[in-house]
Amino acid sequence: MQEPTVADMSIADEHIVVEPKTTVSGIASELANNPRNAILVKDKGSGSIHGVVTSRDIFNKIAEGFNATKIKLEKLMRTNILTFQENTPLSIALERMSKEVPDAIVITNSEGEFRGYFSAEDYRDATRRLESHQMMSARLNRSKKAISQVAESSDNKDTESN
Repeated sequence: MQEPTVADMSIADEHIVVEPKTTVSGIASELANNPRNAILVKDKGSGSIHGVVTSRDIFNKIAEGFNATKIKLEKLMRTNILTFQENTPLSIALERMSKEVPDAIVITNSEGEFRGYFSAEDYRDATRRLESHQMMSARLNRSKKAISQVAESSDNKDTESN
């Protein structure tokens, strides 16, 4: 039984990908519809994700007196981004996430191309999914062991009666 990977989670939702020069006013209508979405900011040169902004970040700047409608997202973004390839097993990813506590988690393919965003909700779902997988694997191993023991016992009885 194969362990689930980060790509098995719902990584295609809960985010908006934007260019670095995008202003808060440029994404305001999208955020109004989905205020829990993370705004992932692309790097100008490589196109990879190099920053994240949330509604909370924007509100904090407004509270500090900034005119958030004109400020560019690259000036607000946090840059502690953790990247995993889509085939990374959940156990490895969850362990690194809990140790490193990143601002955002980005999923890429083997060529480094963006595939999705691993949200806080995905993290909660992933821990449940991994626990379920581990319990199922343990049951499967116990069943295999029991079947092997019964088969071995049956083979021994057949050998003894001959």
